Amino acid sequence: MILAIDFGITNTDIVISNDDALNFFSFKTSLPIEESSILELLNRIKVNQKSIKTIGISGGKSSDFSENISGIKLIKVPEVEAIGRGAKRIFKENDSMLVMSLGTGTGCIFGDNKTYQYVGGIPVGGGTLAGLSKLLINEDSIDEVSSLATSGDRSEVDVLIDDVVSGIDILKPNLSAANFAKVSENKYRKQDIAKALTNMIGEIIGTVAFSNAFIFQKAEVFFIGRTFLEPNIKAAINERLTIAGIKGIYSDAPGKENCIGILDFLEENN
Repeated sequence: MILAIDFGITNTDIVISNDDALNFFSFKTSLPIEESSILELLNRIKVNQKSIKTIGISGGKSSDFSENISGIKLIKVPEVEAIGRGAKRIFKENDSMLVMSLGTGTGCIFGDNKTYQYVGGIPVGGGTLAGLSKLLINEDSIDEVSSLATSGDRSEVDVLIDDVVSGIDILKPNLSAANFAKVSENKYRKQDIAKALTNMIGEIIGTVAFSNAFIFQKAEVFFIGRTFLEPNIKAAINERLTIAGIKGIYSDAPGKENCIGILDFLEENN
């Protein structure tokens, strides 16, 4: 039996590989992340430690851990490599690829053959949505924020292109010219704030994605993680990509990609 553990800021994901069968688990991350966190997780998933051959770990401060815990071999996988390998496996891509990892924040990875390079990131992602939702509309539930956004009108909150100019080439009238710039002028509802917030996060991620696509001359960007599961964010990402003529391709295993990348590394190096 082989385990892969990915320590994220918000979620800790685990996959057990046993006789080619994969079982996935996910828990909210308990900070601080320490070596003892591994034993706590093993107890939570009720796995027989004696049956574990190897545990691959990535994320957090796992690179500071020892190489053995309770007699179990620990193999540390660089997070960039876990992301790149996981994306290659999920999307079944053999060519070079540009990957946006959408978690608490957002990272961008370029993979070519079996070389993976971190090419930038932004501190905007699911954590931004959670924090600003609490701050602006006092909502803790992302599902509730998403529901509110569905009936929101961000034109009550954002200055749109149509408010300031009569069209700029390929820019659509409903694109944002300035996020939240109408707040001091208009009466607005929680729904409008939720819509503007989710849209802003998607616009930022989409802009970073197509900018990197231009740099690396890629016509496609691959998205992994969980943040794009919020439909308003995903729609805003796609709207930005469309402006640039870039195609977004999204993982069908959100949240599992890094663990799959860890397993891929272990299969090759263990």
